[in-house]
Amino acid sequence: MNNELKINPKLLEWAREDCGYSKPEAASRVRVEQEQYSAWENTGTGLSLDNLIALSKVFKRQIAFFFLPTVPPKTKKPTDFRNLEPSQAKLTDKTLLAIRRTVRFQEFLLQLNGPEYYEQKYSWLSKYKKVFPTLPVGSDGSADWVRNILGYPVNEQLANNSDSTASYKRWRNSVERELGIHVFQFAMAEREVQGFSYSGSFPYCIAINNVYPPTSRTFTLFHELSHILKSQSGLCKPHDTFTRGDSVEYDCNAFAGSLLVPSEEVIPAHDKNTIFEYATRFKVSSEVYLRRLFTLGHISENDFFPLLNEIRRSVITTEPHYSRSPINRSINSRGVALFNSTVDAMDKKRISYSLASDILDLKINYLVGL
Repeated sequence: MNNELKINPKLLEWAREDCGYSKPEAASRVRVEQEQYSAWENTGTGLSLDNLIALSKVFKRQIAFFFLPTVPPKTKKPTDFRNLEPSQAKLTDKTLLAIRRTVRFQEFLLQLNGPEYYEQKYSWLSKYKKVFPTLPVGSDGSADWVRNILGYPVNEQLANNSDSTASYKRWRNSVERELGIHVFQFAMAEREVQGFSYSGSFPYCIAINNVYPPTSRTFTLFHELSHILKSQSGLCKPHDTFTRGDSVEYDCNAFAGSLLVPSEEVIPAHDKNTIFEYATRFKVSSEVYLRRLFTLGHISENDFFPLLNEIRRSVITTEPHYSRSPINRSINSRGVALFNSTVDAMDKKRISYSLASDILDLKINYLVGL
């Protein structure tokens, strides 16, 4: 009996390229010779079931995908705003997977809720553009306007009864609830990207690299929100932007800084320890507070870069904490809005348990009784 399978070879090529792998890389990950892998892409024949299972795991695709008759369109990637040389700009498989997941969640949510739902959700954005038709996004006025919509007063941000983790969670939930923008978290390569955003189609989405600490994620959240205010989809590493020469990223950084550390609340500081003290009050990083001092003219360029280097040398790297609860991990990754929408649609029998399980990455037994 012949146990070999025949797949659509174009789909295998598409899946490999969508993951950013070369043929040698793909062959290595599947643990076959390059010649054998190339033969699969050329003919679609000669694969065993074990080979197909290995391919589905490496390319993060269901087995049935490789038997589809047509090739889907390429995953649309956000504009790359990172200040990198072309040789360093290639995205790793973790980041590409995060992009694919974000696009999938975006498509699922649009199909679930419809465009009219999101048109109503984003009525605030039309009002924003009427109030600030020409004012730079990074201005204090625009940042104050958005903060007011989010309902997180400065005095509550500065309160001693919460830490940077709780503050980030509140900011994130407020962006989802008040602005209708979904905020996802994925593990991506640390030195490659801090976050990205999609604003070209409904619903608008932000994805944040969760290997960074909460203070960094908070800044990235509002940097990416600034891109959405500009009607841009961006792939970013905002910590690498320092001057007005990179006007788009500089403006997005200025917005994030203005919102998180309002100018009237800034206290001048000129040493690392004092900057850390004031940054901790705002639940932001010392680097964010230092940038704010520089933007407002409290620190000269000659002092800024030595202080920046000193602050970066003193940063203690910590491993990200992941909840042991599968449900909490799902909520942390997908956000409260997507999680609740999916469970609600499942309860109302608008979607199957199987689809809910796939979207939330939860076994069906965890979904029963939610």
